[in-house]
Amino acid sequence: MSDSERESQIEKIALLIINDKTSLDEQSPLKLQRYYDFVKTNFKIIGESAEQLVNEAFLYLKLKNTDSIDPLQNGDKFGAGFS
Repeated sequence: MSDSERESQIEKIALLIINDKTSLDEQSPLKLQRYYDFVKTNFKIIGESAEQLVNEAFLYLKLKNTDSIDPLQNGDKFGAGFS
């Protein structure tokens, strides 16, 4: 999969998250299952790869909604594990 294709998929998931008005800190497996199912149905991706794609969409939205925060300096706020 190309980078542009992956970015397009992330943006589609992010749009769904926004339209659903889902919290960017959502942890409920039941609520997250909707996005895993979306990935499975629309992109034919399953398992851990689907989960990673959904997690990237949430991270993308968090980073997009920040005010000039350097993710390398503040990555722990996003659970990105940057040190």
